[in-house]
Amino acid sequence: MIPNQSNKMNLPSSVLLFCTILGLASAFTPQPHPSSSSQIFAIRSYSNTFQLHETASENVLEGQPIENALTPTNNMVLVKKVDVVDQTGGGIFLTGKSKIAKSEGKVVSVGPGRTNSETGFLRPSSISPDEIVVFGKYDGEEVEYNGATHTIIRDDDVLVKFSAGEEMALENASVLWDNVLVKVTKVDVEATGGILIAATSKKMTTSSIGEVLSVGPGKYAFNGVLMEMDVQPGDMVKFRDFAAQEVEISGDEYAVLKMTDLIAKF
Repeated sequence: MIPNQSNKMNLPSSVLLFCTILGLASAFTPQPHPSSSSQIFAIRSYSNTFQLHETASENVLEGQPIENALTPTNNMVLVKKVDVVDQTGGGIFLTGKSKIAKSEGKVVSVGPGRTNSETGFLRPSSISPDEIVVFGKYDGEEVEYNGATHTIIRDDDVLVKFSAGEEMALENASVLWDNVLVKVTKVDVEATGGILIAATSKKMTTSSIGEVLSVGPGKYAFNGVLMEMDVQPGDMVKFRDFAAQEVEISGDEYAVLKMTDLIAKF
């Protein structure tokens, strides 16, 4: 049986009125303009780009941007090296391999310290950021960081340090751990023919002699106990041949030795 077309309209009048009002409301509802969505997208894209630039890394290691600052681990120390010296005291300019790369610089950051693998004792570092340190010529690993030459060294490699803001003078110099700063006594050695030869102009075959100027706090034992030093400033000492590392302070040369390299005192 085919339904009567008029049955479709046999609906309550209230329902018909509701449908009519709903249809009119949808007809007058503002529809988004096609270009508005693209504008919103463009604004969001610009905002995202701004955020990317705002959070971009400010640190660069070996030419590659890094997310966080370079932080040493263990007992490592990050040092910003001083500029290469290209002029002598007499005003002569050096070129090429003649330029002097000084092994000193300002401390940027320091690791937590060295942990004993057997006892777990953490030996804290005694170096602080902004201090000036002098280290061995061949010590450390050079890196290019934030457009400047830096060196990552162990705190054991630091020969002498100067507190931040202090002049690099002898009275401000201090040594670390079981190191000893010595002013070497110049000795004249008589050659076979009776000619006096300065000890600094020839290789010495006997132990050197010098005056202790500064002494480190000591070396930690495996259990964390600080072992005191057996010498003090003012002592005269003899030390093993070729055991010293030379450092230059205010134009004069001094020697840095380990306590174990001192063989006698007087």
